[in-house]
Amino acid sequence: MINESVTYLRLRPHHILCLRFLGFDIPERGREYERTSRDIREMMNSHEDDLIEVTCGVDDLCKYCPNLGDNKCISPSGDEEKVRRWDMKVMDGLHLKYGMRKTAGELRRIISQNAPLDFCRDRCPLKTICTVKLPVA
Repeated sequence: MINESVTYLRLRPHHILCLRFLGFDIPERGREYERTSRDIREMMNSHEDDLIEVTCGVDDLCKYCPNLGDNKCISPSGDEEKVRRWDMKVMDGLHLKYGMRKTAGELRRIISQNAPLDFCRDRCPLKTICTVKLPVA
């Protein structure tokens, strides 16, 4: 669980981008997942100096997800292979690299400058419930 004293998180790229715009809980994923997701969302939306490392694969949110098996995503809506492709699209769109460390404030600015990504507009399976503002064509 994340609390006030945590200043460092490892997050995969789509969690860095998407948690800010998917402001809902997923009760079927359990209390720890919900609490951690809310804490990360709060940090990504309002903290300035907390440090986030862009990580490949399982991150500090995934470990609370019931769709984690054998240290990889086994979700029926997007297994590890699919999720890694999403992560690559997000990294490309935000100009991030694995292992890079940025503050929550820096990531907010990067996201503000680049979102929504082409992936958000065209391919994201959650685009109908996402609050990222898609420009009107």
